[in-house]
Amino acid sequence: MRARWIVLVAALLVVASTSAAIASPIIDWDPAYFWEAGATPISSSPGGQMYIVGTISAFGGPLAFLNANMPAKEYTFYVSGLTSTGTVPMIPFYVTAYTGGTIEVYEDGTPDAVFDPNPPNANVPSTFTDGTLILSGNLSNFNTQTNTITPHQTGNAEGNITWTGGTLIGLLSNGVGGTCPALFTGGLTWSPDVNIPGYLFRHDGKIDDECPTPTTPSSWGRIKTLYR
Repeated sequence: MRARWIVLVAALLVVASTSAAIASPIIDWDPAYFWEAGATPISSSPGGQMYIVGTISAFGGPLAFLNANMPAKEYTFYVSGLTSTGTVPMIPFYVTAYTGGTIEVYEDGTPDAVFDPNPPNANVPSTFTDGTLILSGNLSNFNTQTNTITPHQTGNAEGNITWTGGTLIGLLSNGVGGTCPALFTGGLTWSPDVNIPGYLFRHDGKIDDECPTPTTPSSWGRIKTLYR
């Protein structure tokens, strides 16, 4: 009998919450590439400027109607304005936090994006920023985590996004006059086997939509009937 009441109380606590944050990917990519002049995978100087370009491979959620595999179009993104606060060593791990930063997502009817070596150059970032700007936003809490112990030279990069513009920003509404928060996240590698000269990292990542999802209100009596 006691176990039954424990289950009932747990169920009540679940339905009593007003909302739950449920993350789901709305943009996915592989690859994206990072560069920062003078930086290494385990060292970034304060004031260093990080840039990212990527080609989008899939959409989900409210953006699922977009086809990233249509030959006549390409979808790309560009991150700029990330300013390093300097790497903090926690040997064998290294964490670099960045301030500022913006992200732009483009739909291009003339596919031409190319990861030419040693950016910036004639094609990077220009071939990632042509077409229609469908989403733009500000980044915060962006950081990279690297190390000297993983056999395949892998780490992580992550940051929060607040959407501010673009032709499709209305699809990311939170229903109360703002936009849903989002998370830029994914895995890094600095292995020379897959990296391109002049880039710091290759990134396989995504953007998660983190809008709170309202729960369905219920009563204590209704919950009890579920366990009779």
